[in-house]
Amino acid sequence: MLPPTLLLHNARIHTLDPARPEATAVAIVADQIVAIGSDETVGALAPPSTQRIDCGGLTLVPGLHDAHIHLLAYARNLSAVDCSPRNAGSIAELQTTLRRAADGMPPGAWLRAAGYDETALKERRHPTRWDLDTAVIDRPVRLYHRSRHACVVNSAALRRAGITIATESPPGGLMERDVITGEPNGVLFETAQDLVRRVMPSPTQGELSAEVAAASLQLLKWGVTALQDATASNAPADWSLFQRLQRSAALQQRVTLMMGLSGFDDVAGWDQQGEAAAGMLRRGAVKLVLDESGGTLHPPQDELDRMAAAVHRSGGQLALHVVTPTALEAAIAALTRAQTDFPRFDPRHRIEHCAVCNPEQAARLAKLGVHVCTQPGFVHESGDRYLAEVPGDQLPWLYPLATLLNASVPLSAGSDAPVAEPNPLVGLHAAMTRRSASGRPVTPGQRLTPLQALSLYTSGAAAACFQEKRLGRVAPGYAADLALLSADPVSDEPGPLLGAHSALTVVAGAVRWSEL
Repeated sequence: MLPPTLLLHNARIHTLDPARPEATAVAIVADQIVAIGSDETVGALAPPSTQRIDCGGLTLVPGLHDAHIHLLAYARNLSAVDCSPRNAGSIAELQTTLRRAADGMPPGAWLRAAGYDETALKERRHPTRWDLDTAVIDRPVRLYHRSRHACVVNSAALRRAGITIATESPPGGLMERDVITGEPNGVLFETAQDLVRRVMPSPTQGELSAEVAAASLQLLKWGVTALQDATASNAPADWSLFQRLQRSAALQQRVTLMMGLSGFDDVAGWDQQGEAAAGMLRRGAVKLVLDESGGTLHPPQDELDRMAAAVHRSGGQLALHVVTPTALEAAIAALTRAQTDFPRFDPRHRIEHCAVCNPEQAARLAKLGVHVCTQPGFVHESGDRYLAEVPGDQLPWLYPLATLLNASVPLSAGSDAPVAEPNPLVGLHAAMTRRSASGRPVTPGQRLTPLQALSLYTSGAAAACFQEKRLGRVAPGYAADLALLSADPVSDEPGPLLGAHSALTVVAGAVRWSEL
């Protein structure tokens, strides 16, 4: 064995390795873990030239892994005008925020804003083009909903996009209209947003790099060492962009890049050499969005079956965006048909979100070998709204962590940022407590144990992208991705996790963030 290049000692290590659950020291050579154990035994392997870091008794875990995030959207949100509930609790406050942001901007420049939530506004409705016009009339404004499944734009933006009363909603999208005049009211759902997005200026390479660098640093401060970008529009051009961001060190996490169906069809356009370069960038699943915003399922069942079968027969992995019970039934039907017609060993298709799933559906998912990527952080951020709005017959099966695990459904967790803050420590707290931000219990029967919760962001997330033999454990032969946390996630007292952070974050054997 080569002498260690890095030694972390005096730590409480939760390895996630059943063969050796705990240790106090870990030795690293280059980008790989070579030994774990006690300070004495592992320390004896390190010559004086080894970099040694005293962890001060803090808790060391495998690097935390966000299995469902939209990185570029999150990065772009960081530079957008903040219209989240903490900054705008009513349409009047939202207007004031936008008006102030517009002051001093160059004439005609787009004003980008994000984060509003109609359920948190005093008026309990979406703002409209006319609400935005009252605040900003002389420049186009696009205001993203916190979910990014909708936005609202002002009249200037509608004109730039060429949207008139004659414009029809595109497939998979909805353009709201005034109930009397039929005029578009500026609220656009799902693919209807593309009508505006396509006329907006793209950020410069420098702007995007700076935004991604800020996002990456924040994630490192939370101990996040790996990401799975679940953007359905990802294509070969995005692969090249992520390569550039990693090479420039703007982006310091490992990335698995999901792709849209068009990207999967254009396999020749993807640079395969990047996948062999230290495993920092890999292709992931084909993302398909099942949507009902237009009143019917899109894509319809026969088209979904066709798309799922094409990916399945070609050896690809599917990631199906599923929120409603109707969409879940459609997804199960499509995956069942694909596997029945063309049996494959461990295709490991995924359901993203799986917001409502009862025990009978969980059993069918387990039989299919489907992996579910859930979002415990939603329970924290939106729990009070769920309690008020989710039908009583669905509430017991809302983000049903325990139900899925009890049915032997493999489970991972992601943030879905920028829909929610990508802080996995908040997600861990929510998975263990099932409490909203106000402290109210949200289906407490779905609580997980501390180790079960931690596995969602480590070994479970690695398994979601076929990396369980390389990521997600602190064990010899695994990648040296580690997070030294200020609070112990395996403690019986999860409360401190809400204010916790990573004191040291290691990616591929290199210290990327440290406050030690």
